Amino acid sequence: MPCSVSKTLRRREAKTVTAILQTLSDPVVAHYQARIAALRGDLPGAAHGWVSGLRDRAASVFASHGLPTRRVETWKYTDLRSLHRAEFNPASLSEVPASTIVPHKVEGAHLAVFVDGNFAPKLSQLDGLPEGVTLASLADALAAGDQSLVQELGEAADLDQPGFAALNTALMRDGAVCRVAGGVTVDAPVQLLFVSTEGSAAETHLRNLIVMGENSHAAVVQSYVSLGPSTGFCEVVTETLLGQGAKLRHITRQDQSATAWHVGLIAAKLGRDSSFDSFVLSTGARLARNEIRILLDGPGADCTLNGIALVRGRQHCDNSTDIDHASGQCHSSQLYKNVLDDRARSVFQGRIHVAPDAQKTDAHQMNRNLLLSRNAQADSKPELIIHADDVKCSHGATVGDLDKDAIFYLRSRGIDALTARNLMVRGFAAEMIDELPDDSIRAHLDGAITGWLDGMVAAEAAA
Repeated sequence: MPCSVSKTLRRREAKTVTAILQTLSDPVVAHYQARIAALRGDLPGAAHGWVSGLRDRAASVFASHGLPTRRVETWKYTDLRSLHRAEFNPASLSEVPASTIVPHKVEGAHLAVFVDGNFAPKLSQLDGLPEGVTLASLADALAAGDQSLVQELGEAADLDQPGFAALNTALMRDGAVCRVAGGVTVDAPVQLLFVSTEGSAAETHLRNLIVMGENSHAAVVQSYVSLGPSTGFCEVVTETLLGQGAKLRHITRQDQSATAWHVGLIAAKLGRDSSFDSFVLSTGARLARNEIRILLDGPGADCTLNGIALVRGRQHCDNSTDIDHASGQCHSSQLYKNVLDDRARSVFQGRIHVAPDAQKTDAHQMNRNLLLSRNAQADSKPELIIHADDVKCSHGATVGDLDKDAIFYLRSRGIDALTARNLMVRGFAAEMIDELPDDSIRAHLDGAITGWLDGMVAAEAAA
């Protein structure tokens, strides 16, 4: 037997043994392994060999690595044990009146709605999509054996990275597939609205794919909302592929029930001279993690990552970013803010990696935290890993409470203490929203901030 073949067999045997030991020692892995086996024939695309092969490979990776614990550096501040102890139900088909989603819609947007993880064509508004733009259900695309997905799924999301990407790939059922042809500009935003029904305890594994052709332009809004109290688990992976010169503005609004869980990953691969502009507003879920991984894969690629987390009670929100400057002459900028009240906790982990040949890199990151309570906690860990010498890179973090002099100034003008505080918080949170160019998206996010502030006032009045 040739030496190379013998080594390959030994590696496969080692992986098999590792997977078996992982299953025996980790009940979470055993639980999901059983679910994957039970659903194998019922998941979309089961009739197509390449889909089953993709799921099998992901299941093998998951069996070897399992889900991350606090021993994993990128997850050290987020404890998933409460999630593992919770009980969820399989997602089922649900119907909701069209009137219930109106408050969550972006005015004038092309709309695709998913209810409890399933595409809802009757609630969607896709008739006005411009030529060269397609927006469809992932479940339908997998069932039809869409061959273009062979190269696209897994192109940006690395299954071997600690997280949920492997589990998501093994169990993905539905989501959105949005493609914009080369040279096409989509004037109105595209909104993907994911709705959890009241009382839902569903576990959903959503997979979204956004493919931007060369020199195309679009804005995509992903909204995750609950129509009432719910205890479900929304786990989502969004892959974004940008061709040369493409420009994408990507907005995420996470406003799920305060008793639900949300874990999301956005993985983007940027080609030459492309631009990815991201904004994340997170106000919901008892435990939320918004992770963004960017690969700047061509000279001139540019990404801007901004975000705000507004949390209260015992909410936990983790914003983690990882930007890989694989090519030279690329730019990245990050600014994340957190506002925390009561016993809430926020996490920011920002990693910038500059490859040895990535000269002329320009990369900056900043995290600012505003604590409204002495019991709130903000963890911040900006990180630079630089292997090139001709670069401009910086990082920083601040943690503080409201400026007492500013509060005194407002009070001296006849403004009561509660209104003065809310004006300060609004100014801190809305600064980046005011810079967004689209009026409808700006109004959508501003309404979310207003709703959070109103909720804080109502909670204090009740107390």
